[in-house]
Amino acid sequence: MFDVGFSELVVIALVALIVLGPKRLPEVARTAGRWLARLRRFVSDVKQDFDRELQHADLAELQKLRQELDETRRVVEETSSRLIQQANIDPAASQPAVASAPPAPLPTAPAEAPAPAVSSLPPLAEPPGASKPPARRAPKRSRKTTVTKNEDGGSG
Repeated sequence: MFDVGFSELVVIALVALIVLGPKRLPEVARTAGRWLARLRRFVSDVKQDFDRELQHADLAELQKLRQELDETRRVVEETSSRLIQQANIDPAASQPAVASAPPAPLPTAPAEAPAPAVSSLPPLAEPPGASKPPARRAPKRSRKTTVTKNEDGGSG
């Protein structure tokens, strides 16, 4: 805060000793120390009050955010429950009007092989190439080539 070095403090102490005298100097030093302690305590109290107010403001802001989130959650819950009720009340209105056959029953595992079903529909034509199995790819070869030398020193 103040740029006071040791030499400046010595000069101030000598001037105080000369001005106040040796009898009053200790008493004035104690009084100055008390005033300095009160000043520090006052600054500390102001800092604490300021911090407390900041924390209170932050808490008030957080409470406001929480209320907004609770309100949003309540609106979402009401909307979803309303949509669920509409879906349960009028399921035909939510589905397109298409004539559909009733769902087929699940097949059960018979003890014997079933007889082939006879259908009045013509058989489906197989797409071209459907009867051939897919071709297998050859394994990849490494790009490194090795050179072997014959006994006579030539490669080969």
